[in-house]
Amino acid sequence: MANAGAGPHGDSLFRRNCAAFRARQPTVWALLETFAEPDSRLVRDGDTAVNIDLGEVRLYPKPAPDWSRAQVEAHVADPDHIGFSDPAHCNLSPISRRLLAEVRDHFAAHPQVAVAPAPVVDVGYGFVFGVGLGHHVAELVRRAACRYLILVEPVPEFLRHSLHAVDWEEIFSTAEGQGMELHFVVGADPEGSVLGIERVVFLRNQTFLDGSFALMHYLSWELRQAREILNRKIKTYYLSRGFFEDELLMTGNTYGNLRGGPFHVIGHKPYVEQKTPVFIVGSGPSLDAALPQIAKWADRVVIISCGSSLGILLKNGIRPHLHIENENTEPLVKNLQDFKAAHGLDGITLVASTSVRPEAGALFDRRWFYFRTHLSCTAIFNRGLRPLPGAAPLVANAAFAVATATGFRDIYLFGVDCGRRAEDGHHAGDAIYYDADYDNYLEGEGLELLETEFTRTVPGNFGGEVLTTWYLDMSRVDMAALQSITRANLVNCSNGARIDGARPMAPAAVNITAPPGGAAAALALVEQQLAAFAPDEFLAPLDLPGHVAGCDTFAAAFDAEVDRALEEDTGFWEFERRMSRFRSERAGDCLAVLTILGGTFMSMIRLGAFGGTRITDPAARRRFLRHFMERYRAYCQWMAAETRAMLAEMAAGADRLSPVGRADDLPQPGPGAAAP
Repeated sequence: MANAGAGPHGDSLFRRNCAAFRARQPTVWALLETFAEPDSRLVRDGDTAVNIDLGEVRLYPKPAPDWSRAQVEAHVADPDHIGFSDPAHCNLSPISRRLLAEVRDHFAAHPQVAVAPAPVVDVGYGFVFGVGLGHHVAELVRRAACRYLILVEPVPEFLRHSLHAVDWEEIFSTAEGQGMELHFVVGADPEGSVLGIERVVFLRNQTFLDGSFALMHYLSWELRQAREILNRKIKTYYLSRGFFEDELLMTGNTYGNLRGGPFHVIGHKPYVEQKTPVFIVGSGPSLDAALPQIAKWADRVVIISCGSSLGILLKNGIRPHLHIENENTEPLVKNLQDFKAAHGLDGITLVASTSVRPEAGALFDRRWFYFRTHLSCTAIFNRGLRPLPGAAPLVANAAFAVATATGFRDIYLFGVDCGRRAEDGHHAGDAIYYDADYDNYLEGEGLELLETEFTRTVPGNFGGEVLTTWYLDMSRVDMAALQSITRANLVNCSNGARIDGARPMAPAAVNITAPPGGAAAALALVEQQLAAFAPDEFLAPLDLPGHVAGCDTFAAAFDAEVDRALEEDTGFWEFERRMSRFRSERAGDCLAVLTILGGTFMSMIRLGAFGGTRITDPAARRRFLRHFMERYRAYCQWMAAETRAMLAEMAAGADRLSPVGRADDLPQPGPGAAAP
């Protein structure tokens, strides 16, 4: 074997592959065509590319075609499944839990049905760590191993070498014929690689993540790290997003807030740049040590409290200018009521999502609302005021989004720990959760849960590692993403997790040169630029009766679509794709009902697919699919009827909305349900 130049066949293959990437993967091709002279060298045996020479070693221990084929055969015999033991862990909504209970009861009533430990059909994803010369990719595509094959390659020139080794045009064509998609994540660091994977999963499909597989093609630090990060994050990709019950609540709350007034609304538009610095204050454990420094500069900055940090600041004699809230829960209202009783809320402006409970807004003299992205209430009520990007998942994210959107550039984070050091508690010492008599939790939550959720490790702001939870980690990542867009002068004074794009600084090192008293003028200038509304003014132009009619349109069209599915669909993959198309096609005339059903409309399907794709007998799988379709129809039609009832009261201008969305009236399955 020698490092020979390409023969005629090799030249032809390379040209064909270049054309294939140029046409089918233009973004990847733009990266590949920049490599004029790779550092590594292609090793050939005649016209066949068989290895990559890295200098002192070669990438493959033996010729790549045979080695890769054996690797795939070993993988098929013993796949590295990314499986889930039970869909119940996917933070199901109450109505979804009811449906899951029905599914479990159905399987329990038919114990004769053989069920495999992992899906036998409709494997969603193959996460392949390393492309190398690509022979394993061709084999996985030939076997139709999954619906979405994600190829992670940290060394772009390896992928460039593969253009001499395998027929990518044939790979693309074969995949296309099987309804299989190929996605490339090339040249990224481990964190970036996983973000690339996340984008594909969130944009394509989360229903069939269960049963997916990972294949480590070759070993490298980058690929090992990417796989470890994916292992930590994978369960968050399977979480349900957009509860029906939450969407009903947030839509009702928005109606209540927008009927009141006066208030201002923050739109995503250009604002005058502000020179006054901003302190965003979270309630992480490092806030304790930072409180003296916050107090020291309090008259020279705008102070924004986030959620429970309001009580901490007030208890320590620091009065914020703005207070941020995102949540729609009763405990939030009770906490605010307690803070007002103990310290008063005079002079503090509530800045909140339109979806917070109206009782929360009533506690403050001034209110600024913003619309959050991807919520049903935003789709239904927004009057051309663009939603605020980056205002989730947590209140610290919302504070950063509000500050940057309204023109502030110099922003300091205190107590925004996004995690905790191993020796620290989960919140600052003066947080309300540590009060001896505090019991204001949602059902199923409590101090013990807060203390046991820290199961991840991430880099620390001042070095080392800190513990974090999935939602705090998501907050950290999302804040870094918004920072990459806004390019604010972001300083992280929190002794917690590192936030990319934020400059670490110890609280004692902060030096504010802005003159005293600038906050009032800065906030007055912001408020002048906000859209102002008197009571009942905001809702008047909205076509709420049209949304009621959309519920009726949905009911008829959805019934017809399920009827077609019962006749035509043979598996959960087809049914899920059908419902996804239906939702997209009806997004105009059924906007309100589909956004309120939202995530539940799609995530319910996984409750059937989880067991249905494990049924080994094809005929039994089809019988169970038909049974599930009918139950799914009943649940969705019930949700649509509840939505219609609420929207009809809004259209009639009701002062108080009747309770809706309680599952007591759900239709029950009839006797003699079909056996799976």
